[in-house]
Parts: sequence; structure tokens; C-alpha cells
Amino acid sequence: MKKYLFALVLCFQISFSQNDDQLNTVLSQLKLKESQVNMELFTQKVLPYDKDKSVLVIPKYQVNEQDNEGHSYFVLDAYIVVINNTTGKIICKSVEPGAWTSDAFVLSGISIDTGLYILNKTTRAFGIRVDYNGSSKPNPFGETNLSLYITDKNSLKQVLKNYTVSNYSGEWDTNCAGEFQESNSAFDMDKVQTHNFNNIIVKTKIVKTVNTPVKDDCVSKETIKKETSKLIFNGKEYK
Repeated sequence: MKKYLFALVLCFQISFSQNDDQLNTVLSQLKLKESQVNMELFTQKVLPYDKDKSVLVIPKYQVNEQDNEGHSYFVLDAYIVVINNTTGKIICKSVEPGAWTSDAFVLSGISIDTGLYILNKTTRAFGIRVDYNGSSKPNPFGETNLSLYITDKNSLKQVLKNYTVSNYSGEWDTNCAGEFQESNSAFDMDKVQTHNFNNIIVKTKIVKTVNTPVKDDCVSKETIKKETSKLIFNGKEYK
């Protein structure tokens, strides 16, 4: 058991070391310093369908400020990079200045989504999910936006931009009485194509909740609605 734990810890250490080396190599190619990057939001992932490559999301500060009360405000340039895992060399990249802002709606997380976004027989996309959370207790808010990217020869193209796949909002008295709404969307690839890319079927579940104080209790009533829509590729992006 001890040998197993030691081997596991060693594997993690090697993995972290390799990731650090890859990041330093990539930053050098981009002519960036680690101090320019929001390392809490930095993320990387090996592509499961192309294990010789990894995606790195490098959030570079454009603005980084803090008010007298300690609240942070920052604007980030989005560096989305695909690299060769052996050499660390950049294969393709996308740079979007001022892509993400964190203010009253706090940018709380960035993740790489390698779901089955198969757009045609030869093209598979990967996703970047960006999470936001509000800071108001009486008016809670949360949102996740999804962007999709494809590699095309030596270029990286964004084919879906900031589509809201999850949303939560509400208004209440912070005790019981109030109304809330939560929606979550899932993507299915359609067999029908437009401009050689599969249409995307979006299935959304919307849950509305009303809380009402009754004597010493708080009674919740839920209403569930399901919707279906489509995203169509117009030759440049999905709309």
C-alpha cells in the first residue's frame, strides 16, 4: 500500500513538473511572463482524442485593479493554445484581447471541455467553459458560457462564442420568500449539416422555484419546462 501511495505521489509530482515545464516553454514562445498571467484561472488538458497534443488556456492580465475595500476588478486577454506534448512547441493559437472581465460578476473558473463535439467526419471541437458568480446575497447569480474551437491546419478557429449553457438567478428576502430560476443546456450533434458542419441541437431544462413562508416553514414550489433549439453553422460560426 505504501509503495502504491509513493508511486501515486511521484506520478503527480512528475505530471506537475511536466506541466510547469510546458507552461514556461509556451510563455517563452508567446513572449509573456508568468507574472502577467492569472495563474488561479490558468488551465491545461491533454486532448483525449489526440493525446500528442494539449490545450492551454492562458488568461493574461490586461487590467488588474483592487479598490479600497479589497474588491478585485480585472480584464483578461484570452490565449488559447494547442501544443505538441513532447516538444512544447505551439501548433496553433487564438488570442482575443479583453475576452473576459471580472467585476461585480466574479469570474470564478475556466475549464477545458473535451466532450463529443463532433462537427463532421473529420472535425472535432473542444470547448472552453467560463464560470461567473454574483456577489449579492439577495440577488444570487451564476452563469457558465461555452465557446467551441477547432484546429484547421495550423490555425485555431472559434466556431461558437460565449453561449450560455447554464444560468441561475433569483431574488429573495434572504430568509425564505423569493423566486429563483435555473436553466441548463446540453448539446446533441444533429445528422443534418449546414455548410458541411452538423447542426447542434440544444436541449434546455428550465426550473422555476417559488419559496413562500407558511407559519414556521418555508414551502417551495417548482415548475419545470423543457425547450429545444438549434445552432446553425453560417460558414464562420454557429448562431
